Amino acid sequence: MKTTSFTFPDPSQNRLFGRKWMPDDEKPIAIIQIIHGIAEHCNRYQRFAELLTKHGYGVISYDHRGHGETDPDQLGYIPDEDAFHRMTKNILDFTNRVKQEFPNQPRILFGHSMGSFLTQRYMQLFDDQPNGIIYSGSNGKPPKLLGAGIALSSVIAKLNGPESKSQLIHDLTFKPYNSAFKPNRTQYDCLSRDEKEIDAYINDPFCGFLPSVSFYKYFFKGLKALHNHKPFADHALTIPILLVAGDKDPISDMGKGIKNLEQALKKSGVSDLTVKLYEGARHELLSEINRVEVMNDIKVWIERVLDK
Repeated sequence: MKTTSFTFPDPSQNRLFGRKWMPDDEKPIAIIQIIHGIAEHCNRYQRFAELLTKHGYGVISYDHRGHGETDPDQLGYIPDEDAFHRMTKNILDFTNRVKQEFPNQPRILFGHSMGSFLTQRYMQLFDDQPNGIIYSGSNGKPPKLLGAGIALSSVIAKLNGPESKSQLIHDLTFKPYNSAFKPNRTQYDCLSRDEKEIDAYINDPFCGFLPSVSFYKYFFKGLKALHNHKPFADHALTIPILLVAGDKDPISDMGKGIKNLEQALKKSGVSDLTVKLYEGARHELLSEINRVEVMNDIKVWIERVLDK
């Protein structure tokens, strides 16, 4: 496997950091574009890339604005912009770069958690036609307290500034997810049953940071716009889609959220839809104790899509 890093600009000339994993001495069969989740970064997908490159696939990812090596000095904050919409538009910038480097290669989009919501919104707004889409750790309904979250984050942003942090908003958003696994060893038990993976996340300086109140405000507003859009799937109607989640993933409402997403996609008219729920698994399937099973299932689905 050949690993290289790169940067690319968005329209505002902000440089985004990316990572590329390619099979040794051969042209990749297809390109897997990874859109990572909140408070993490692209390098966490190296293990997944290792499996895929062994089977001839190329893998490319990048760090969102306000994340990782793109914005190491302002984690969780995107100044003076609608953070959700900016990150969504950056998927287009990223895709254009991939198409330029690999103009004739099939492409698969893989969005995890927040990355899945950004990818869903991207497919609503932009007429991209990848060969397949994978949504990991996602949900098909907005949070019940979405309106309250928008109001509270807007007030705090006005009072304390958009760059300020609010433990209250963070706890209201994420603390309930961990409560399902009491007694808790850490505040991130909801991510995986593998304690070593949880500890690696905690010890990673680019993971688990507290986003700014403006980041939350625009994230909540972005989710509202996403779920108000009709048809929900929009430009993805003819594209094969795979939904993967653990049935103990609280962000996917213990599997119910994936069923909601399945129904939303079907109602939109998506014709090729596959759903895989993994018993006992939590939010980060690629860091779970059954991650080899999950990665192999994803590989088999990709093979099926490309054969089709």
